[in-house]
Amino acid sequence: MIIRQAIASDAAAIGTLLAQLGYPPPESNPEFVKEKIEYYSRPFFQLLVAEENQGVSGFISLHWFEVFHSPGMLARITAFCVNEQLRSTGIGHHLLETSYKFLSEQGCHAVEVTSNMRRSRTHEFYLKKGFLETSRRFIKSLTPPA
Repeated sequence: MIIRQAIASDAAAIGTLLAQLGYPPPESNPEFVKEKIEYYSRPFFQLLVAEENQGVSGFISLHWFEVFHSPGMLARITAFCVNEQLRSTGIGHHLLETSYKFLSEQGCHAVEVTSNMRRSRTHEFYLKKGFLETSRRFIKSLTPPA
């Protein structure tokens, strides 16, 4: 398995993974994903993929930034998915470990992730990987419903 930075030709595979997470078009559309791949090549962003013989088997998107209330950089996993047919095979572990090393090199002191309330299996995965549930996330939409 190779963990590498995502490139434009990974867009369709990443779109398929986003669809597995339940994201409809445009979020899972390859053209939308290509734009995100380009965006995530900017400073303070990174998009990594796990690649095996059969192609992209997972991805993790990262963003890091200064927070007001503490010194140093905080990292956030903004999206993370392993192909549902390949889960529990170590791919997610390798993506996380590579991310930790990379983020440490960027000066990050911690990494956070949010996960939809309905993803209890994912919550178990994060807890087993040493994440602690320390806060609750609240969201208010700033755009009217379509």
